[in-house]
Amino acid sequence: MKFIIKIFLFLIVVLNCTPGQKQNEMRAVKITDVDSQVLFTDRSISDAMDFLAAHGFNAVIPVVWNAGVTQYQSQLTQQLFGYLIDPQFAGRDPLRIIEIEARRVGIEVYPWFEYGFSSWYSGGTPPFGGHILQKFPKWAARHSNGNICTKNGFDWMSGINPDVQNYIIGMVSEVMRNYDIDGIEFSDRMPALPVECGYDSVTVALYKSDHSGAEPPSNIYDAAWMRWRADKLNQFYRRVKDTVKSYDQNIIVASSPSVHPWAYNEYLQDSPDWVNNDVVEHLIPQLYRYSIADYQYELDRAISFVQTNKRDRIIAGILMNVGNYLITPEFLRQSINLNRARNISGEGYFFYEGLRKNGSQLATILKDEYYMESATVPGRNGFNRRPKGNYVAENDLQNISTTGNWEATPVQGHKEGILWVKDTSYSSISYFTDTQADAFFDVYVYLVTSFSFTANAKYTVKHKDGESVFTLNQQITSNRGWVKLGTFEFARGYRDFLTIDNSLSNDGKYLMADAGMLLINRKLSPNAPVTGIEKSEISNDILPGNFALTSYPNPFSENTNLVVKLDEQVSNLKIELFNSIGELIDVIYSGEGFTGEKVYNIQMLNGYPNGVYFVRVTAGNKINTQKLMLIR
Repeated sequence: MKFIIKIFLFLIVVLNCTPGQKQNEMRAVKITDVDSQVLFTDRSISDAMDFLAAHGFNAVIPVVWNAGVTQYQSQLTQQLFGYLIDPQFAGRDPLRIIEIEARRVGIEVYPWFEYGFSSWYSGGTPPFGGHILQKFPKWAARHSNGNICTKNGFDWMSGINPDVQNYIIGMVSEVMRNYDIDGIEFSDRMPALPVECGYDSVTVALYKSDHSGAEPPSNIYDAAWMRWRADKLNQFYRRVKDTVKSYDQNIIVASSPSVHPWAYNEYLQDSPDWVNNDVVEHLIPQLYRYSIADYQYELDRAISFVQTNKRDRIIAGILMNVGNYLITPEFLRQSINLNRARNISGEGYFFYEGLRKNGSQLATILKDEYYMESATVPGRNGFNRRPKGNYVAENDLQNISTTGNWEATPVQGHKEGILWVKDTSYSSISYFTDTQADAFFDVYVYLVTSFSFTANAKYTVKHKDGESVFTLNQQITSNRGWVKLGTFEFARGYRDFLTIDNSLSNDGKYLMADAGMLLINRKLSPNAPVTGIEKSEISNDILPGNFALTSYPNPFSENTNLVVKLDEQVSNLKIELFNSIGELIDVIYSGEGFTGEKVYNIQMLNGYPNGVYFVRVTAGNKINTQKLMLIR
């Protein structure tokens, strides 16, 4: 009897500890410009996005505001301080590349204003404030002795100062205008103010205005004085939210503050107010602890401060890697299992480099044990805001059609090599893809530049309203990488969306071609659902059979041969032809079945438009499909 009880109890424990799979779950990681090389080349960004997508992640949080400068091209910061971008990224725009590459693989992007209300990292030594407070000394947060506020090595601006608030909101607005993003992320320095501070002239004047001319208390921990300053920061965050939502209701406001109540007592961060009063839609508290007992303590406290009906907004912040510290596989598993047991809506990790260490051990654990199935980001109600882009590589023979003598060359392109041609006669390459929604798409081409290439490459985009022609100089270095040709409306279905040709290339140079891509534009098509024929399929009851289908030639121009090989006798056989959106357009055969192999010729003459078609073969109670491509 005792043995049976022990077995019963063991099963209860095992069942309770088995990690669940949520359909709406955040799987995000922060990417920094410190102790990380990801942001420093376009190639490393592309590789990182491929890696994250392959391991089940659905969101990335890249730094865009650090050390008093931006990691994106900011006209506002250039106007105020002379810095278009962080000098280490001069001539580049890491956020632009992350935006493109993340959208390519179906990952949401949350620009992270990491520096918050800090102005400089001084390490606690003078001179304080950096270039920001040198130009605007009234922006400084100050101690009661008049010195610039410093804490934990950072010099601070006053987050209560309206001019400082306007600058931050200006950057947020700039990022929303200039990039097709999915959310914005604040963290432990915004909104925040060290509790020792608030004695600058602007804050004091605001306090006196609210208190009939009375001076603020000298006791920095005076409850009412703390509450007043925290409320001013909360009001700022409401302004941020209103600004974001007035621009785009679909951009999520997210925060990864330090843990409450410590963050309130030290930095006046009032995160329960933000989540309980609908200021933030994702709350990612920094549960950065080094033992599962401490992690559980902070997680349970974080949950306790949030109203029951808002707890689905909690996402666990996990410290994966910092300095020499790397979370152990055991601790990672314990943390995620605890999150599942508490019904937490996913994880946000600090930071990316930890995923790649020890042969990507931690990333493999996440993919194989927790992120096996895809999940939509919380707050989207199951809506897939960022489907994978329509990406066509130059060597994708199923979706490329060429005229002329194109040659493959090992010159580095987006992924591998490129194609080039130097014919004096007409040469072209056309790209085909299945646009899976009636929507607006951004059209991109990947360009490699060299003086050996033409200065007059012709690009023709074929869209819903006709054709648009562009000429690109393939010699200019500044054109290298992803080049956006424009934003166009497309109808759902398979088509050739882009042609590159040499009809304008009269300079005796090579014409090069690499990848082409369509990315759904969520500013213009915020609610367009994206589905594909291969997932929505022709019928929900289609299951692959255990018989073989092949076709030749494929692609084809007029007719193709479908080879059906059956290993066992079937009483009935049906062969049906569908277009790319699942409409039945012809029945090729319907009648007696057989055992063995037969060839069926499928004629598709001028009445059929170019594109993808599907043949569905029903043999008894088994079904299989074959993709066909008609190209003339």
